[in-house]
Amino acid sequence: MNVVVDHSSHNRWIAGGLAAALLVHLAGCSDQALGAPVPGAEPQRQAPDAAALARDELLREAARLAEIRAALARSPEASLSLLDEHRAEFPEGRLVAERELIAIDALVRRGRADQARGRAEAFLAQFPTSPHAERVRRLTGAAP
Repeated sequence: MNVVVDHSSHNRWIAGGLAAALLVHLAGCSDQALGAPVPGAEPQRQAPDAAALARDELLREAARLAEIRAALARSPEASLSLLDEHRAEFPEGRLVAERELIAIDALVRRGRADQARGRAEAFLAQFPTSPHAERVRRLTGAAP
């Protein structure tokens, strides 16, 4: 019997699974910590602790940024609107530097160089040692 595999959907499935695994790894938790059932274990009814809630919040924040980053290639203007929503949803988020990098990139792509430079200067003042600092400088020509 021959089996035909649609590689495009197979690759998307693998990439989606890898992205989810990466987000879980970055948040430092396992599938079980995220609430997935443990094979052979009785479900437990306990309130989530603060660390679990923080991981869940970080995963949600990261997932939204991944969606916005994907939208950036299609529509920088739409990604700017989505970033405003992200800022409202996660005002004290842990991925603020990443959010600002995407915003600066979107502004550059929209041809709004002055606004991009202004945000780049604010970014570099707030996150001078960020791993994204060099990319921000390259995108905008901001001084070191």
